[in-house]
Amino acid sequence: MGLYNFKERFVPRILDGSKTHTIRPLRAVADKPGNTLHLYTGLRTKSARLLMRVPCVKVESITMKRVGPEILDVIVAIDGVELSWSECEAFSRRDGFDNFTHMIEWWNGRFPFQGQIVHWRAA
Repeated sequence: MGLYNFKERFVPRILDGSKTHTIRPLRAVADKPGNTLHLYTGLRTKSARLLMRVPCVKVESITMKRVGPEILDVIVAIDGVELSWSECEAFSRRDGFDNFTHMIEWWNGRFPFQGQIVHWRAA
């Protein structure tokens, strides 16, 4: 059972269906396709709100690492395959960001990162 908490800034994109996955550190018990994901905001607070329950449709590995001094000197690889610039742009939008620059600014200071992408399909 996947329980996922999201910052309020991502809620509109989850609800409108434009955010279709989440990037998370590896878990002791990983979700897998077919599991029900419970998407919340404000979890563990009085204002906790269930956004939706959705089926997990895919789980992929992700690595992100800095390769230079500039903010965008980052390599993103999914299941071991490095993404091109245009693929990074599309990926960042599906993750709830306006563009790849905004996504990398969010992740800045947490590189290198190794984790998983948990995908869902909203009803």
